[in-house]
Amino acid sequence: MSRIITHYFFVQSPWAFFGIRRAIEIAARHNAKIDHRPVKSSEIFKHGGGMPLKQRPLPRQAYRMVELKRWRSYLDIPLNETPEFFPINESLAAGTIIAAKLDGQDVSNLIETIMRDIWVNQRDAASPDVIAAALHHNGLSSDYLELAGDGAVLDTYDAYTEDAKTANIFGVPTYFLGDEMFWGQDRLEFVERALATQD
Repeated sequence: MSRIITHYFFVQSPWAFFGIRRAIEIAARHNAKIDHRPVKSSEIFKHGGGMPLKQRPLPRQAYRMVELKRWRSYLDIPLNETPEFFPINESLAAGTIIAAKLDGQDVSNLIETIMRDIWVNQRDAASPDVIAAALHHNGLSSDYLELAGDGAVLDTYDAYTEDAKTANIFGVPTYFLGDEMFWGQDRLEFVERALATQD
C-alpha cells in the first residue's frame, strides 16, 4: 500500500473542508504525502449518479443541513452552512491550485485557505481578488492565478477528473491509499488506521 494519500475533492465541498486539516495532520503523523487532485463536480455527479445540491429532493437537502451542523459541532470546526457565495464556479480556484502544484508547491494550506474563505469568511472564491489574497496569505506567487487558465493546467484538471471517473469515484472527498478507496471525511480514521499498519 502506498504512503501517498491521493485526495480527490471539489474546492467548494463542505465535506472536503471538514477533512482537509485532518488529512494534513494524519499525513504528517505517518510520514505520508498528499497528492491533492481537484476534480469537476458536474462530471463526477454525472458519472456517479449524484446531482448538484439544488437538484436533490428536498428531504435530502434538509438532512444535509442536519449533518453539516452535527459535524460542525462534533469536529469543532466553524462553518456557515448557508454561505453567501455558494455554489460558485470553482474553475479559477482549482486552476490556481493546480498551477501551484505543477510548480512543485505544497498546496495543502492554500486549499484550506480557499475552503475557509467559502465556508467561514463569506468570501467569493470565484473572485480573482479572493484567490490572490489566499496566495499571498500562504506566501505563494500571484503568478499562479495568472496561470489558472494555462493549457497544461486545464489538461491536468481534465486528467484528474478522468482519473477519478476511472477509479469510480462518485463523491468527495475521496482518499486513496494505493488502490484502496475511502469515501468521505468520516472515513479519515480508516485512512489513518491503514497508514498505521505500515509504520
